[in-house]
Amino acid sequence: MKIFMLCDFFNEELEYQENHLVDYYRRHGHEVIVVCSLYENVFEYYTDKKVDGPRRDYEVNGARIVKLPYRYNILNRMRAYPKIDRLLEEFEPDLIFVHDIMLNLPECIAYVKKHPRTKMIMDYHADYSNSGKNWVSLKILHGVLRKRFLDKARPHLSMIYPIVPAGIDFLNEVYGVPRDEMSLLPLGTDLEYGAQVHASGAGRAIRRELGIPENHFVIFTGGKLTPFKRTETLIEAVNSLGRDNVHLLVAGAAGPNEAEYFAGLEQLAEGNPRIHFRGWQDKLGVYRHLDAADIAVFPASQSILWQQSIGMGLPVIVGDRSEFMVPSDASYLNRNGNLIVLDHEEETAPQIERLLRGLIDDRAALARMAAGARRTADEMLDWNKLIEETLSHLPQEVDS
Repeated sequence: MKIFMLCDFFNEELEYQENHLVDYYRRHGHEVIVVCSLYENVFEYYTDKKVDGPRRDYEVNGARIVKLPYRYNILNRMRAYPKIDRLLEEFEPDLIFVHDIMLNLPECIAYVKKHPRTKMIMDYHADYSNSGKNWVSLKILHGVLRKRFLDKARPHLSMIYPIVPAGIDFLNEVYGVPRDEMSLLPLGTDLEYGAQVHASGAGRAIRRELGIPENHFVIFTGGKLTPFKRTETLIEAVNSLGRDNVHLLVAGAAGPNEAEYFAGLEQLAEGNPRIHFRGWQDKLGVYRHLDAADIAVFPASQSILWQQSIGMGLPVIVGDRSEFMVPSDASYLNRNGNLIVLDHEEETAPQIERLLRGLIDDRAALARMAAGARRTADEMLDWNKLIEETLSHLPQEVDS
């Protein structure tokens, strides 16, 4: 089967949804092409740094990656690649998978009209917690400009897949998409890879490297260290615990614009040798550090690390408020009592300290949460099952 993926950012070294989809489609024997932007650096992508250069066309693990410059880019909000109709005709896809409302949708629509056996689906990553932060964004960018592209595409989309329940509400209320045209497709995690990392003894090796005894309690956090993550509240909580047997692994880094914030984190942790700043980690590094931990804590802002932590069998404490102070509702990941959502009305650092203290002192409760995490991962975060859902719209003879 041939799968044509259209997205904005793609870096084969990272643990993003697009990477997992490509990997698992390839594991199941499907042919994949990814059409994406020239961005290589995630920090440059999120800060909308201008990128220029020629088209790149290369292969990664059997998948073809085509990186294109933007044909136009209006305020980093409305941007399109050169026409992709020739790529579509050359590749002859069975499935077109569009990630969010891409402005090259018209070429995809034209191809599906011309080749009705080809199916098209779209996932969606926006909701009130990360988009529509002001009237212009909500009413004009989403409510008019992008809506026009989606309205034309909807008759040709077999399904729209928001990645969180709040995305279903956003598309329904802002774009007028009926709920029966949507289905939740949560971000998954690489369970097979995680199992291999655990079997290799990676977590124990990390503990030995840092001089952490096996019976000490280890907390994981990480990702892009921005003020919106509120990592300082976790460091404050760990300091307040005052326990010599509690360690914090910070597996992440700050971008150039957050250097001052990161310096503040280091200053806050100064004098506590059990707080370990581990820097930015590749895929293996992230999973190794997760394997070394007893629990993961993310004080604020949604992250793929939530799913990865659950996939590694960790209880998770999250604050589900975004940078705009809007809840993103993490409760859908708490299928088996494996996740605690922080109370927005309670001060964050003391609340984290209280929750950690309770779980450190009640290892049976911690074990129940860990068992729940493993069940939740198997039920809803397994990429083998998630890609089956994306392929369910294809004719049986093509799917076989």
